Amino acid sequence: MGKIKSAILTALIVAAVAVLAFFAVVSFPVAGSGGVKKYNSFISSIHLGSGFTGEARTVLYPEGVRSEADYLSDMPEIPQGEAAEGLTQEELDEYAKKQNDYVAKYEKRGSLYIEKDRLGDNEAELIESVKKDAEVLNDRFNQKGYSSYSVSVQDKFTVRISVPTNFSYSAYKDADDANRTARSEETSKISRTVQYLTASGELTLRNADIGKGNDNLLTSDTADITTYFKSFKKYSSAKRYAVKVNLTKEGRELFSDKTEQIVNNASSDKAVNFYVGDTQLISLTVEEAINEKSFYITVNDGDYAEDYSIILNSVANGKTLSLDYGEAGDIEIVYTSASLGNYAAIYFGVILLLIIVGAIVFSVVRYKKLGLVNALSVIIFALAMIVALLIIGIQLTAAGAFAAVLGLALLCGSNIAAFEVIRKESKKGKTMQSAVKSGYKSVLTAILDLHIILIIVSLLLTLICVGEIQACGFIFFIASIASYILYWFTRFMWFVTSSPVRDKFKFCGFKREVPLDD
Repeated sequence: MGKIKSAILTALIVAAVAVLAFFAVVSFPVAGSGGVKKYNSFISSIHLGSGFTGEARTVLYPEGVRSEADYLSDMPEIPQGEAAEGLTQEELDEYAKKQNDYVAKYEKRGSLYIEKDRLGDNEAELIESVKKDAEVLNDRFNQKGYSSYSVSVQDKFTVRISVPTNFSYSAYKDADDANRTARSEETSKISRTVQYLTASGELTLRNADIGKGNDNLLTSDTADITTYFKSFKKYSSAKRYAVKVNLTKEGRELFSDKTEQIVNNASSDKAVNFYVGDTQLISLTVEEAINEKSFYITVNDGDYAEDYSIILNSVANGKTLSLDYGEAGDIEIVYTSASLGNYAAIYFGVILLLIIVGAIVFSVVRYKKLGLVNALSVIIFALAMIVALLIIGIQLTAAGAFAAVLGLALLCGSNIAAFEVIRKESKKGKTMQSAVKSGYKSVLTAILDLHIILIIVSLLLTLICVGEIQACGFIFFIASIASYILYWFTRFMWFVTSSPVRDKFKFCGFKREVPLDD
């Protein structure tokens, strides 16, 4: 390749990398908005794990079980001082009786107050029901794919749930109006997810005009709803989302019959409403009779579709909560600070930057201009990981960052291995072109085998494991693929940048040992 072509191609690649790097790491106010709106860089928009941005926690209290704060706040008060003026003794005695009856209704257990009729002979049953419900909730939240989460029984009678806040760093900083909006959206998603996934009760189908009873159920009270549905799945295509409903033979017959009745009915209600207990989830607008094995219910958001699919799959397979945990509005969610510290994201960012800079400096010192080729691959690798994490939406944790660093080490190790073999080949008296060909050929099998093994291992971790290990496996899967592609990109750029250079040994930082004549 000639000097001109080499210079143009190199300049184009470097320019593209520089532009991408700018938008990846630099945030800035949007022109014309008076500084109100802000462009958040790729890296500041990546969703972070609980170690960097904190957790959202809530405690579910079964009906009849109350926290001490709720117990005291609802206790009937006896008027005192000015409030008691003008009241007769009989009226004061009535207030006292209400308070005594309230106190007598509960028994204190640790920090909880429990209605006495839930204890006694029913206590063991209550404890067992809470335990089983925790298992059902654990299964539901597991399907959300959080990097970390926990569902556990607390104090025997309550269920404690903890999930990552899923904030990006820009939202976590809460520095401007745009970020406050982003943070508000994330907290709304968490509240909605907790509301839906903790819904108690059976799955029912309802229509305001067709059906039996006050609730206008489309199925009989004795029907087993689990016989009608195979599965519910999230469906997405071109930023359009839906819940795909797969029916059994019985379900197909049911929907064919009921939707035909709805279509032929002169009433205005043309919907099949899906309820879990008293919580309405989704509504299917019926325009014509449905006689298919599956159909789609459109929703506005991918998170909605995922939550609906999880809860509907759970109850349709008989995994319902046996206890009532109150109305959705009664669930209080508390947001905690980052377990690794408020500035953990910054510290880890600095550490990762130092690792990248260290890899670049080592390459340049040891391999001179050839080191710049490896440095370019390192920068592209870092950008590829940032873009992948942003697009796919993986929560980045400390362990995930370590998995990405391992991928970087794999890339640098592969390049250095090839460079060192080529150095040895050149010392045998071969030309640089010959040394490069024989060097890459000799390490090809080892490099390929290593990447294949690591890709398989990371893919197994992704498919088999859950939580943070699954996320780390997927990150390393991406990193391993990027490493192998960039290994050959390094080879290509080596050819592009060194081809017009006369002294290729000097370009690579290699020294030829020339034997002296006697």
